[in-house]
Amino acid sequence: MGNLVKPTKEQIKGFYEQSLQRVLDGFSKLDDKEWGKKASDEWTAKEHLASLVVTHEKESLTLTQQALAGEPCHVDGFEKRSDMMPFRAKCMQEAVGLPVPELLDRLRKGVEEHIRMLDAASEADLEKPAMSPSWDRPGTVRDLFFAAYLFLPSQYQEIRRVSKKKLPHWVEAGTTEQVNYHMGRIFHYMPLIFRSDKGADVTATYLFTMEGAGQWNIAIAGGKAEAGDGAPANQDIELKTKPQHWIDLTSGDLNPITAIMPGPFQKVAISGSVGLAMKLSDLFSAQE
Repeated sequence: MGNLVKPTKEQIKGFYEQSLQRVLDGFSKLDDKEWGKKASDEWTAKEHLASLVVTHEKESLTLTQQALAGEPCHVDGFEKRSDMMPFRAKCMQEAVGLPVPELLDRLRKGVEEHIRMLDAASEADLEKPAMSPSWDRPGTVRDLFFAAYLFLPSQYQEIRRVSKKKLPHWVEAGTTEQVNYHMGRIFHYMPLIFRSDKGADVTATYLFTMEGAGQWNIAIAGGKAEAGDGAPANQDIELKTKPQHWIDLTSGDLNPITAIMPGPFQKVAISGSVGLAMKLSDLFSAQE
């Protein structure tokens, strides 16, 4: 998938374990009132937690088991991209009535089970082909572990809306090493959720400069996206921002129009086609 440095199994495990602990430590600080507050337009904080727990059990664990065994991917109720949100809503409904401590314990056990799969896998196993109903094309078992890792901070960022004092921003609270790893996983993963149905005619190279974390590029051509580390020989657009602002853009916490407007509140600097920048949300999405 382009010129990318692949993390070792030990690195994947280490950052995965750190993320689980950060999530559990943060969520343990919330009280019942906060768990009942709206964390998004659709769900309360507890509903997000319930969806995270059961989605991990039914999607992440299942897909990883199937890929390691060389079996085709199959998740009941999740056959294609358009099924993702109904599937996750159903997952949420199955567990939202449980007490928060029980949900947190299930989350811990589910991720620890996933980590045991990682421990038992060889580097060759991590390169086995894998597929997810939310992906545009096949990836590898390694990508399934990346997807599960990324799901933890993405739901943390959703849930932190109910108490930003208790839950600091995922990036702002991370070490330099953690932030670099996290941003790298995001840009590594993006080609898998490329919307080839919307980007079949797009030919462009994006450079993403994350201040203090690094640079990554994504080249789109022939209905396919490829990611690479560092700056490409040539790019059509560069987006330069702080990692926390990029996370807020992708989560909807930062308005993209406001973010790119020149002035004292500008969060993202763009060199090149603004039109290409505006296409990003349509070109990369795990859901329809």
